Amino acid sequence: VEKHHTLLGEGLSGQVFSFEDYAVKVYKDDFSEKDDHLMLTNLDAHPMFPKLHFQNDKFIVMDQVKGYTLAQLRDAGYKLKDAQFRQLEKAIEECYASGIIPHDIHLNNIMLDENGNVKIIDVGRFFYSDHKEDYIEKIQEDLDKIKYHCGIFSLFSSSRRRHRRHYTSSHPHRHYTSSSHRHHHHRRHRPHHHSHSSFSFSFS
Repeated sequence: VEKHHTLLGEGLSGQVFSFEDYAVKVYKDDFSEKDDHLMLTNLDAHPMFPKLHFQNDKFIVMDQVKGYTLAQLRDAGYKLKDAQFRQLEKAIEECYASGIIPHDIHLNNIMLDENGNVKIIDVGRFFYSDHKEDYIEKIQEDLDKIKYHCGIFSLFSSSRRRHRRHYTSSHPHRHYTSSSHRHHHHRRHRPHHHSHSSFSFSFS
């Protein structure tokens, strides 16, 4: 495969190659968790995630996003616009509202496409949880790091601690999941228990 197709990226679970207008993720032989297709299927209606076209236990085929990762843009000196970050923030809120924990979001699995829209290209470590409130702080931390590295504000500044805005999902009744998949739970980390009375993100 490597001899005939351009390598787009590589992660813990496998390598992603370009094939015409598609991105083909080839799983590593020793990688056991291959649930990307389940998550992409349930996020099929969401415009910020690539559309899944085919899957088996060896690889998946999805839309290839034309553009640059946030890591590439950062290295080129590009600063993410507030409106673009808000696209990302909104997608994360909507996933959370549907019981999906967007684990492992970082600069290499988020892109800006050719039209300047944010796309989340890797959901391999997203998972479902019946205790989503346990993960709010980690999600906030990941988003804060993205903001910092994309030049939007200083990481963990004093103003962040003093002034906090509260957001809820713009579509609290809109779900991108199937009830048949609600039984899926995270298998990598034991959740930390925090007391939260309601769903509410807190961002700077």
